[in-house]
Amino acid sequence: MRESLKHLFSNQVILEDKRQFFYTIKPYELINALGTVIANLQEYSFTQKEPAGEAFSCNLYKTKDGNWYDIEEATIAVEKKIIRMLKSAIDAKENTSVS
Repeated sequence: MRESLKHLFSNQVILEDKRQFFYTIKPYELINALGTVIANLQEYSFTQKEPAGEAFSCNLYKTKDGNWYDIEEATIAVEKKIIRMLKSAIDAKENTSVS
């Protein structure tokens, strides 16, 4: 039980403006209109609990090479600034955990 809680709380990131987001990572296959897999990505699902009780969530996608892959439908309703900060925070976290 302790290990699962440790893993749960290690998947959080704090942005420059001190907002905390929790996230999960799972595999994602991007499929074209013909049903062919065109990319294997990692899906990062972010969630933030707002103090007023409202929740913010979004999904971002990353290639195995470490490049972010933008899917327009997924980012239309989300602020671009938050997306940029989330990507930077994840990159920084992954780069420091590898070293």
